[in-house]
Amino acid sequence: MSRRAGSRLRVRAPAAAIAATTATTLALSISACGGSSQVSAGRYVKSICTSLAGWKQQVQSAGRALQASGIATASPANAKKQYVQFVSTLLSATRNTADSLKAARTPEVKNGGTIASGLSGAFERGSQGLATALSRASAIPTTSASAFGAAATGVTTEIRSALQNIGSITPRSSAQLRAAALKDASCRSLSG
Repeated sequence: MSRRAGSRLRVRAPAAAIAATTATTLALSISACGGSSQVSAGRYVKSICTSLAGWKQQVQSAGRALQASGIATASPANAKKQYVQFVSTLLSATRNTADSLKAARTPEVKNGGTIASGLSGAFERGSQGLATALSRASAIPTTSASAFGAAATGVTTEIRSALQNIGSITPRSSAQLRAAALKDASCRSLSG
């Protein structure tokens, strides 16, 4: 995660790992979500894919912003500020997506209720993990590069764990949802 370069700290952003986790998450998420009243498979899939596409864009944008911020050569205090902003953005995007996924309601398919709770629950758990990561990022010491690096590595591990929890969703079999996803442009855009 970090290495000393003169009096500056070199920090590599976890954006590549997050982008990989995001892609896995989005690929698995086509047949899960949350809510209470039923909607058609097509409407449900469009809603979740739109939410997931927005989340994917926000996570990738946050990673690019962190890398472009100069964090790799920043002082520990400036690197901490940028890292806290990065984790805060991930948390906000994940919480907002969890809310959007709940609002998608329940697909009118077999086991729709079970399917409906899988993805929104995963995003809620991911939000909890990211809240822990934000707390830890806010407490990163800036007194030395080595102390900063060790603490930042722990935060990165926390972020990866939170996003892997989202990515570990077990997809449910639903031919109706798969067929609807194949027809929806917002779902097709998730694979790219």
